[in-house]
Amino acid sequence: PLGLGNFLRQRHEPRTVTMPALQMSRRLRRHAGLLPAALALLGGVAVVSRVSSYCAVFVFGGPHLGQAPSAPPLRRSARVSLAASPRDSEGNKIKDQKKFDLTDRSQIVATHTSVFKKRPFGILAYAPSTSGKGAYILKMNEKSRYPGDPQGQAWVAGARRGYAIKTVAGKDVSNWDFLDIMDIIEDKIKDNSAGKFQIDNQGSMGNTAAELPLTIEYAELREEGGSAGPAASAASNLEGGGSYVDRTDKRYADLPPDATLVEYKIPPAPLAYTSQTVEEIRAYAKSLPEPTGYSGPRYMGGGSIDQAWLETTIANYKKGKLLPKKDAYMMGLDVFDILVKEKTLGRVNVGEGKKITVVGDLHGQLWDFSHMLTLAGYPSPDNTFVFNGDFVDRGPWSVEVVFSLIAFKLRNPGHVFLNRGNHESEMANHFYGFFGELESKYEKRMCELFAEIFRATPLCHVLNNEVFVVHGGIPGPDPRVWWKGIDNQVGFEGRTIQISLADIENCNRFMEPNPAVNPLMVDLLWSDPKGKAGYGPSGRMAEGIYLFGPDVSKIFMDHNNLKMCIRSHEVKSLGYRYDHDGEKPVITVFSAPNYVDKAGNKAAVAVLTNKGGTLTGPVFIQYDAQPHPDIPSGAYSAGGPLHPDTVKAAR
Repeated sequence: PLGLGNFLRQRHEPRTVTMPALQMSRRLRRHAGLLPAALALLGGVAVVSRVSSYCAVFVFGGPHLGQAPSAPPLRRSARVSLAASPRDSEGNKIKDQKKFDLTDRSQIVATHTSVFKKRPFGILAYAPSTSGKGAYILKMNEKSRYPGDPQGQAWVAGARRGYAIKTVAGKDVSNWDFLDIMDIIEDKIKDNSAGKFQIDNQGSMGNTAAELPLTIEYAELREEGGSAGPAASAASNLEGGGSYVDRTDKRYADLPPDATLVEYKIPPAPLAYTSQTVEEIRAYAKSLPEPTGYSGPRYMGGGSIDQAWLETTIANYKKGKLLPKKDAYMMGLDVFDILVKEKTLGRVNVGEGKKITVVGDLHGQLWDFSHMLTLAGYPSPDNTFVFNGDFVDRGPWSVEVVFSLIAFKLRNPGHVFLNRGNHESEMANHFYGFFGELESKYEKRMCELFAEIFRATPLCHVLNNEVFVVHGGIPGPDPRVWWKGIDNQVGFEGRTIQISLADIENCNRFMEPNPAVNPLMVDLLWSDPKGKAGYGPSGRMAEGIYLFGPDVSKIFMDHNNLKMCIRSHEVKSLGYRYDHDGEKPVITVFSAPNYVDKAGNKAAVAVLTNKGGTLTGPVFIQYDAQPHPDIPSGAYSAGGPLHPDTVKAAR
């Protein structure tokens, strides 16, 4: 691997992508009769930031930028007015207008990319620089009112107040006039009473609205005087903000000019975490009536769950018989109360002669999950389990699988441990089916509860101070380096200060994954091992996600006196694989056979046993996919045949 003083193996030119044009004239906005068709073209279902682009594979679209306008002519009076009296995108006068120039790379702290699939984006106002060039976020909704809230999508996607627009659909717009940028992003709200859009300015380029989904790259600006801006301080989530990497350091001399370098920040965990959402749902759940016409196990607290309860409930799930809604809510609330008190890194003690089973991705494959239990046994004080993330999404029985895991945890909280995976996140659950399934089988409000349950779920566990169990991988490079054109042939070192288990234990996990806010969380949930030494960019094609080589994993384990890392996150043909072998291996275990009904892979779980005071193994229990009802994987995903929106549209 190359050190930071000689980063590049070779120069990599930025890749360019030709974007298709959106064939929509601005005449549509002036004729109310054509507006419904126009809005239909602009429809979408969700938003994903580049930092969470793991949620879906997108085809990015864009306009022909800068083409001559077909109609109507330029309204120069609006441009003169803007220059004479600076106003934002909503026509309001601007106080304390920013002065910036994105062509000056030294003014940029970092870049953040978001993908929008629906207008409006949740940004309330943009403003230009004092020069009239560029556009930055002046006001925005700084929360999401509920999962999938379109007015909160920019915030969920990682955009922040003060960020300036750098590129739109891959086109550098940093030196464009403000109105031209506003035309191309078309982030406007239709005024239904007037049958038109709120703002009707037009720039000199005559740009048409960019096609959805739309990729926008934002630049996080450095304040005058060289310090990071308020957005940077908020993103770090640290008291006093924190310094960023000195770009003039000779170690970074070989980096391309568009590379970003951001210091690795670990936001500290709060002393206690409380959720108003959870408390409101708790009151709501208590008010629900007792079920009528239901015959089957009831939940009356963790003590009501025994082996017969578990076996009967799973058998009922296979018959399509769910737990009552009131019971489901109470189980979710009770498991939240347990998880929220656990550390971000949990420590598990496996007694002499006892065993522990690590289960990889399950992805809502109920019949395969049930079969695994017949081979590995049910959790008990003599049979401890770690379920290593990705319990839900894709498979159409995610509800049944996750409630089974919750029942295991409620029955044996000291012998069942849950790790969060990259699919235990709001954006993934919207796209890949879990939230659609929850809404179909129970109600939409339950999605809010599970968003909080997943935020409270630990990120990793250490077994007997020997084995590190995590869904994705180990801490990534410091500083965080990225540039356009980076590929997996690039290898680099980049961490001189090692991350300790105590650092992870005291990290704040009560949030959605975002490398701008918590790079450690993203590394633990998303990273993958690679064969070559050093760090490298992830083939998952998301900025801020990295691969790590065998030298990196060994250094991490040496620093923390570990002997093994067991992770999941990737399909393996045999259900497991030694990705890094040798004295301190990295082992992947994947427990969803014939993943998405197409992969053809076996599944496995890993069993370790305490012999003589040390964990031995793992021994792998392998199994094949089991027959299941003819409901396809992805049935509840966005656009899938059983998703609530699809069902409603078909009525």
